[in-house]
Formats: sequence, structure tokens, C-alpha cells
Amino acid sequence: MFSMGKIIRYRIQIVFTIAIIVLLSLSVFSYLRINNLVKASALVNHTTNVKLELENIFSTVADMESGHRGYILAKDIGFLTHFNSLIYSTQLKLNEIKTLIVDNTEQQENFIQLKMLVNQRIDQMKDAVLQSRSAELTPESWTKGKTTMDELRNHIDKMMAQEEILLKKRTESLSYETVLTPVFTIVLIFCSLGVLFLSYYVITRELKISNLLKSDLELRKKELLNVNNSLIESNESLKDSNASLAKMNKELESFTYISSHDLQEPLRKIQTFISRIIDMEDHLSETGKNYLGRTQESAFRMQNLIQDLLAYSRLKTEIFPIENWDLKSLVEDVKTDLDEEIDEKNVIIDVLGESEIKIIVYQFRQLLTNLISNSIKFSDKETISITIENKTVKGSEIAEEDGILNDDLYSKITVSDNGVGFDPQFRDRIFEVFQRLHDKKFEGTGIGLAIVKKIVDNHNGFISADGKVNDGATFTIYIPF
Repeated sequence: MFSMGKIIRYRIQIVFTIAIIVLLSLSVFSYLRINNLVKASALVNHTTNVKLELENIFSTVADMESGHRGYILAKDIGFLTHFNSLIYSTQLKLNEIKTLIVDNTEQQENFIQLKMLVNQRIDQMKDAVLQSRSAELTPESWTKGKTTMDELRNHIDKMMAQEEILLKKRTESLSYETVLTPVFTIVLIFCSLGVLFLSYYVITRELKISNLLKSDLELRKKELLNVNNSLIESNESLKDSNASLAKMNKELESFTYISSHDLQEPLRKIQTFISRIIDMEDHLSETGKNYLGRTQESAFRMQNLIQDLLAYSRLKTEIFPIENWDLKSLVEDVKTDLDEEIDEKNVIIDVLGESEIKIIVYQFRQLLTNLISNSIKFSDKETISITIENKTVKGSEIAEEDGILNDDLYSKITVSDNGVGFDPQFRDRIFEVFQRLHDKKFEGTGIGLAIVKKIVDNHNGFISADGKVNDGATFTIYIPF
């Protein structure tokens, strides 16, 4: 993303660019207008020069007539000298006219006729001069010269008329350019002033915004500095709190472990003494036997609860390696541990699917033991059916779980039974410590599934439970493969 400073500089650059483009465009247009004015003026002057040269050529030929006539009448050599000089001058003027009309095709054709008539008249006058030296000139010679001069005059008038038409057009164009150029110059001045004013306004506004942003940035920097200082203080406080909490947790774990062991010793003694008293049951009344039996059962439940608490506490602190293991052999080990309950309750355990899984062996054995024990415990069927299935799935098949990549592989282990099940509304509470969903006719400490959940967490996995009342339960476990 662009910073505000870069955006402001970018906007100013745009304004300057637009201003330069507008001014250059206006300048170019103004130059074209002035250039058109200069061209129009030059064309008017050009036409005027053509007319002037046409008049000069006729005037020069007329002077030549005067010179040759003076020589014929007075035989004065001065007239002849003047006549000869005018011949050269006439040729120069013809060349000048030819140059001036080089851009006019029609006048070039007229020029050919003009040059022919001029040269024809010059030749006539030369012949007359030569003839006058030996004899009198005949009237026909004078008449022939006059006819040529009349043709020359008419032809020059024709060329003058064409130049007059051009002069009129070019004068009108000059007048148009003369009027338009000052108007456009004024427009250019006002537009330039407008562009400069707009540029000044935009730049001033952007600079104000820049200054405001700088002030706001400085303020935010100060606020951020204060926040950073507060965060540093909070982090220091959090470190102290974490250190205190870690110390307290360590002390609590130590206290829990020691207390549990200290509690188990009196319980063992209580159970031992009760067992000895029961062995002497011939001397006990029925009421005494009942009290002692209930006391022994309570001590047994208390011992199981303490053992579960110890197991749950160890899961938070113990670190074991993850290994490739055979699920079926692990289930067989669990069946061996629970063989009495399995035989007593007529339990059938089926293991399906893939065998290989990556697990913390000791903990996962505890997980299977707890789940199978629960299935046996919470069932009133004559035959208890437990199915354990394992298959490899992609992360994309695991719905609504955070931290899962679609291409990651997971082992999906399901443990299903046909027991009493549970109400689906309690599926989120079932893994909490001391949460019991069944009445006291079923034994339990309320920690077994919490231990299962903790073991799954230690594997960086996920667990969910589904069930219906009197229709069994299914526990689904996902662990990275």
C-alpha cells in the first residue's frame, strides 16, 4: 500500500503534469495561430509584389519604347544606350516574376505568354532601330509595335486580375487571423492563469493535508509509543504472572502427587482392616456386615478416584515419544488387561481397517482402556459389542476444526458400542472433569473421558462424541498420521 505522503506527492505530480500539458498545448496552438498570421501576411505581401512586378515590367517596356523612339527621331546615342540597359533590366524583372509565381500553375502558364510578348516587343524595337539607320520606318512598323503593346497590356491586366482575386482571399484570411490571434492570445493568458491558480490551489490543499497527516502521524506515533510502553509493562507483568503461575502449578502438581500418595496409604490400611474384619464375619451382625461392605466399596471408589487424578495429573507433565504402532496388537494388550470384565460381561471387540498408527503408546493404551471400560461399564445388554475402526483421511474431510491443512493426513479411529448411550445435548460436556451423565447405578469417577481428551490433545488431535439414549455411543478420534 502507498503511504499518504507518496499519495500526496503523486497527486502533486499529476497536477504539475496536467498543467504542463495544458500550457504546452495552448502554447503550441498559439504558435500555430501566430504562424498562420505570419503566413497570411507573407501571402498578401507576395501577391502585392507580383502585382508590383507586373506593373514594373510594363513600365520598363514602355520606357524602352521611349528610348528606341528617341533614338529613331533624334539619332542620339544616349537614347540607344538607355534602351539597351533596359533590355537587361527587363530580363531580370521577368526572372523575378517567374520566381514569385512558382507556386501558381495558372500564372506560370500566363507567364510564358507574357515573356513571349515582352521578347516579341523587344525584337520589334531592335529591328526598328536597325531599320531606322538605313531608311524611314513604315507606318506598318509603328502599328505592329502598338498592337504588341496592347496585347502585352491586356495580358498583364489579366494576370493582375488573377492576383487581385488571390489578394482579396489572402487579405480576408489575414484579417481573420489578425482578429483571431489576439483573441486566442487573451484566452491563452487567462487559461494559463487559471491553470496556475488551480495548480497553486491543489498544491496548497495537498500540502495542508500533508501537514495535517504529519501532525496526525506524530500524534499516532506518540500514542503507539505509549501503547508499546504499556505492552512492554504488560508483558513484563505477564512474564512475572506466568512465572508465578508455573511455580504454583509445579507446587500444585507436587502437592497433588504427594497428597494422592498420602491418601492412598490410609485407604489401603482401611481396606486391609475391613478385609480382616469381614474374614471374621461369623462374629458380625447383618447390620455390621452391611456397614462394612458399604465402607469397603466407598474406600475402593475413593482409591479409583485418586488413581484417576494421578493419571490425569501425569498427562500434563509427562513427555513420551510418538511411535509407529500396530493398533490391533495394542487392542489385544488392553483386552488382556480387562479379560475378567470382558469374560464377565460377554464382550465382543472387533478391530477393523488399517493397523498402523502414530501414537504415544503408553497414553494411547490408557485411552483405549478408558473407552472400552466405559463401553463395558455403561451397558445393560447381555452381549456387549464394541467396534474399533481405523482409516487414513485427508484434513479436508475433517469439518470445522481449526489448524487443519487440507493436504495433511490423519488417522481416524472410531470406537462404537451398543450401550446405554447418552443425550446428544451433553456431547460438549462429556469430556469435562467430574462430569457424569448417568445415575449412580453405573460406577465411575467422572475423570475417565477427561483423561481421553487430554491424551488426544497430547497427540495434537481432535475427538468428538455422538450418541443416543439407549442406542449406543461413538467416539471419533483424529490424530496426525
